[in-house]
Amino acid sequence: MEFKKLEKSAIDGLSTEERAEYFKGLVEYTSESYETLRKEFDELKKSNEDDEKLKDLQGTLNKTRDEILAIHKTHGIEIAKLKKSPVANVTKTVVSEIIEKAGELKEAIIKNSGKDIEIKALTNLASVANNAQGFFLPEITQLGHKERSLYNVLPKVNVSDSNTGGVVRYRDWDEATTVRAAAMVAEGATFPESTAKFEWYSKPLRKVGDTLPVTEEFFEDEAQAANELDMFLQINVNLEIDSQLVTGDNTGQNLDGIINSAPAYTPVASGIASPNLKDLSIKVRNDITRTRGSKYKPDMVLVNSNTMEGLVLAKDANNNYIFDENTGTLGGMFVVVDENTPDNQMVIGDRRYARIYERTGVILSKGIPNAQFLEDEMTIKARKRMLLLIKEGDKVGFRKVTSISAALVTIGS
Repeated sequence: MEFKKLEKSAIDGLSTEERAEYFKGLVEYTSESYETLRKEFDELKKSNEDDEKLKDLQGTLNKTRDEILAIHKTHGIEIAKLKKSPVANVTKTVVSEIIEKAGELKEAIIKNSGKDIEIKALTNLASVANNAQGFFLPEITQLGHKERSLYNVLPKVNVSDSNTGGVVRYRDWDEATTVRAAAMVAEGATFPESTAKFEWYSKPLRKVGDTLPVTEEFFEDEAQAANELDMFLQINVNLEIDSQLVTGDNTGQNLDGIINSAPAYTPVASGIASPNLKDLSIKVRNDITRTRGSKYKPDMVLVNSNTMEGLVLAKDANNNYIFDENTGTLGGMFVVVDENTPDNQMVIGDRRYARIYERTGVILSKGIPNAQFLEDEMTIKARKRMLLLIKEGDKVGFRKVTSISAALVTIGS
């Protein structure tokens, strides 16, 4: 390694950047020279061929070591700073320059000499090109998504791994042809005759899934990011499930969502003054319990946050909030805020009779379809099988309001 040593006067004449570069080279040069001599000494010592030459080399090695120690003693503090933080030890601020030249500045001001005082250019972090230093955070931020709501509050039944055929079958009342005919009977008169009919129903499990092609290199070189992909796919599947539970229309491979399953509520004029969402919720609940109260106890109001705002933000004439936003109930029923519920709509019902039948968990797998083997790629797959079931005879335990604003007008008239 070639290196030209400079006299002190020459070093003092260097700029801040040049001084930093010089001291860096000096450290490397002296260290390399000593290391070369030490290796030569070790090799000669192993051979034991020339004691006189070994003795001379020992003296040269000691002399070189002493020179290195002298260099480090002279420039030790500055070199140590450079090695620890190359930017910090070459940076000189305007304040430090002014303090250093305080005497010259004072003399120039007193004598009003107009003498120029040189303040050297500031070296800052921007002077270090392509700086790779930084405080690296260990985690990758997850993307935000809609909160799970309806899925979390409905009861779930695990479908076993046995021979189910992927279908849930059940027998239920054929309510359209079932007649309750009981009546008062006179002496000797014929008793009335009721009609009770049953029917078999079935619903197949539906499959929700997502895939993502990924290169082998990505898994090898970006292990942290690769681990996030599994969670990414699971969330994607769960988001679709949440949407289907509320709005699935039971066509094609879609689930039979709660809005599609629930009968529509028919509002009637009730003369309620300034009706609001709470008034309507009570009216819908009573529409269920008035004829089915022996079985159904509606405990859920399903809405989105935009619909709830109309109630939560309502104020009286003195700008006081009418309702406590923290109660979480309307007419004694638990409010389930699910953002998949359409604006201006709601569903009220007894959650016990809306059940999710599912194969537990989201299944993750990896495969190499088609030509991916030749292209060093693979596909990650996430899947889940499930369905939402409200039995035919239990649908009367639910009501949907397809236009809250229109229903409020009607019950207020």
